[in-house]
Amino acid sequence: MAGWIQFGGTLVKMAVGPSAKKRYPTPLTSHQRWMVSLAAILAERTPGHSHTLLYPLKRIDASTSRGRLSESWGITTAEDLHGVLHRLATTGHRTQMAAAIGHPPLAWDIARYADITRYGLASGYIDEPTAWRLLREVVAPVARTYGSWKEYADDFMTGRLAWMRALSGTEDEDWAVSQEETARAVQRLVDPMNQDSPWQRTPWETIYQPDV
Repeated sequence: MAGWIQFGGTLVKMAVGPSAKKRYPTPLTSHQRWMVSLAAILAERTPGHSHTLLYPLKRIDASTSRGRLSESWGITTAEDLHGVLHRLATTGHRTQMAAAIGHPPLAWDIARYADITRYGLASGYIDEPTAWRLLREVVAPVARTYGSWKEYADDFMTGRLAWMRALSGTEDEDWAVSQEETARAVQRLVDPMNQDSPWQRTPWETIYQPDV
């Protein structure tokens, strides 16, 4: 019961908090939209998420953002944030899974890297220029490794499944969000008919073209 009360409180705060779009009114460039979209799978599963802003939620909510980072990653300071991001960018969890699946699933680490960066901004641990700098640092390896959002998503799902098995010995681990629910989020994102998908609005090839 307490969990539902807390979750309900979170939804209320996200519904009535200040508009993130009003606080961050400047439209993103095409390259910025692409970088934000690296976190789209995780955003798609989150109530009140935003795909169109660097800020991860539609409503300003620092306490929920800090709680997410603390509970999932043990991040409670800017130093913690930078430490986790550095590990994900350089070695991450992919190095532990490479032997089992035949390659290091870069997307598994980078999607979470982008998500943490966005929530770092929302938590007040970093400012906008720092967040963009951190996102730019992972563009080159991701752009070299994959040729489409589907390839990126497929490797994320491969990495997620391998990580679940590594932790529990099974893919039925009782995570907050199931593999099936995550797969449904991916399907919505890759659906060419879904005009709300950031991946349809900002194709993969955007990052190879001049910024607009």
